[in-house]
Amino acid sequence: RVPDVGPASAAALADKHLMTRAEAEFRFAEEAQLCLIFLNEPAYHDRLRLCAAAPVLLYTRGRMDLNSTRIISIVGTRTATSYGKQFCEELVAAVAPYSPLVVSGLAYGIDICAHRACISRKVATVACMAHGHDRIYPMMHASVAQKMMERGGLVTEFPSGTRPDRELFPMRNRIIAGMSDCTVVVETDERGGSMITAHFAHGYGREVYALPGRYHDLHSRGCNQLIRRNVAGILPRPE
Repeated sequence: RVPDVGPASAAALADKHLMTRAEAEFRFAEEAQLCLIFLNEPAYHDRLRLCAAAPVLLYTRGRMDLNSTRIISIVGTRTATSYGKQFCEELVAAVAPYSPLVVSGLAYGIDICAHRACISRKVATVACMAHGHDRIYPMMHASVAQKMMERGGLVTEFPSGTRPDRELFPMRNRIIAGMSDCTVVVETDERGGSMITAHFAHGYGREVYALPGRYHDLHSRGCNQLIRRNVAGILPRPE
């Protein structure tokens, strides 16, 4: 009888297991010093709230302003070349004077390059994760994640105990796209998470840019395709 509450949700209210799980999650959040932000709260991400698939709850850790004036997501292949890494560093250096919040996924390649460049330039940066706060994936980037807490931090929609399973990364990518005014794709093949993020951003009506490359270069095929199909604009080398 309550609007938007169907039989499944009504039955879940009487499920003692779910209530026990929720209580355990609240205890974990307190111990890990997490901030839980619900969709209807003022602190929730304004840009993300406009997206149809916005998560009901965000788990955040660190010092971040989810409603910063300028938010850019920088994404790309996990097997970045020196060309892509150099461009990524130059891009962060170019936007640093405008004090943006840079969002990425803490993955190998372009993602971690963007986070490290932000730390070096004292630019706020946030990693959106495809798992709970009880782990860092990949573990090799745990030290970078810790440094990000000073200016930025970690965001996820998943509770503790959630493993970084393959099917969760596209879900994570929609949040990266939804959080940002602009998504920049730096090197990607025609398939992959960066392409998913770009299409999400395009579907949300956000700006998308891609770094062009040689037509036969595997790491530039996706970027060139985004540009050719008018999904992304050409991003020149930062001045």
